[in-house]
Amino acid sequence: MDYKDKMDAQRAETFRMSGDYEQAIQIFEDIQKDYPDNAWVNAHLGITYHQLMDYQKARKYLKKAIEKNRKYLWAHAQLGETYRLLAIIEDRQEEYVELAIEHFQEALGNELPEKNNYAWALAHLGATYRLKMIRNIKDSGIDQKELEKGNPENLKDKILLYLSDIIVDKESKENALHYLNRALELIPTYTWAWGMRASVYRLDQEYEDSYWDLEVETVIAQESQVLQYSSSPVSFLESRRISLHEHALLSFYLTKKKQDQEKKDRFYGRAIAYAKKAWTVQQGDLIARLILIVIEAKQKQEKSESLADILKRFNTFREDVYSKFSKLCETVLRYQLSARKYTRDEIKKVIDENDAKQHVLTKLVLNEVIDNPSKDPNIEKAKPWLWKNFALTETCSNVLFLLNDLSSIFQEEDPTILGTSKIYRDISYMVNYWYTLERIYQTPVILDKDRLKILNQSSNIWSILNK
Repeated sequence: MDYKDKMDAQRAETFRMSGDYEQAIQIFEDIQKDYPDNAWVNAHLGITYHQLMDYQKARKYLKKAIEKNRKYLWAHAQLGETYRLLAIIEDRQEEYVELAIEHFQEALGNELPEKNNYAWALAHLGATYRLKMIRNIKDSGIDQKELEKGNPENLKDKILLYLSDIIVDKESKENALHYLNRALELIPTYTWAWGMRASVYRLDQEYEDSYWDLEVETVIAQESQVLQYSSSPVSFLESRRISLHEHALLSFYLTKKKQDQEKKDRFYGRAIAYAKKAWTVQQGDLIARLILIVIEAKQKQEKSESLADILKRFNTFREDVYSKFSKLCETVLRYQLSARKYTRDEIKKVIDENDAKQHVLTKLVLNEVIDNPSKDPNIEKAKPWLWKNFALTETCSNVLFLLNDLSSIFQEEDPTILGTSKIYRDISYMVNYWYTLERIYQTPVILDKDRLKILNQSSNIWSILNK
């Protein structure tokens, strides 16, 4: 490149670094036409498309950069991250996970982590192994009757150990921790890596370790406010609130552990305090209110106390939940239908299997989606929208799963208020399968003796998503 083109390339990079991706792409593409074989230009054009979540074009240019320079470690790392994100949004397709690992390893020069100082690639390779940690149980051959044989007093421990073995891939967990630990050794203030390691511990139900990693992340992230699942910085309010959600849920999960009642009550108190604080940070935070209601209702249920006051409080904001999140979930379902993730007939089948034609979820969301296909977005827009708004699928599944938890708790007191719980889970599976699978594994609302059966039911939805 001549001097002028080099200056233009640096100007484009400045635009990219400042977040003006469209302007950066315009300049990079002009330069790329004149220098189609320049590895640096192709790589930086690719990462700019990556930041716009156009992963197909990102792959195209990053792969071209690597073709021109096989030792371009930065391009390998960015291509690895592109495949990691594709794996997340495309239902953990094994091909994408393996390609992500391959390119991260190339970025590290195929060296052992303790011999490498590339902290970003180490952390993101660890995060890729986190994706491999959770197994799909469709082929696990769970035999609940066989498992329940033996001493009933040891059944809970036996089930927990068995679930851990079939859900969590231990080798992937060790790899995830190996790479994340090295990244944190190199950069002790690496907030993203602290948060990701917290999620590794959480998945294997090592909740105390997860909680303290999340605490460290929260303390050192006061300036940047970047949470582990954020692809870019988020506002102080948003990140602070979501961090409190995570703290509340982790404290809630800790109530599952064998312990004396006093310690369990402390964990409940901590969970309730975090949920209340999240609601204080933003008064309109309906997810925080749902989390709070679930936690308090479960505590009362365990103590065989009346849920009347909980039901009364839920009724005060139930319509707000319905109006806000029914529209969100309807939008997500329409885009997923347009992207051919599943069909209307398959949604109808789920309704029929749950005998849920009169269910509140069917009336609020599913009938509208089924009966009005003309409102669906254009098929060409569906996939890019889902890539750019993947977080909304998690929000939708989160709300559906919280309603599933509440429905389960309310069944004895008032089964009409939310209807049966299973259809919430099934639609949550369809929207975001892996998120829902992990929540079923974690929630204290489901009894361990029932968890096996409920996990087994996931295979029906998996067959729809992978037809």
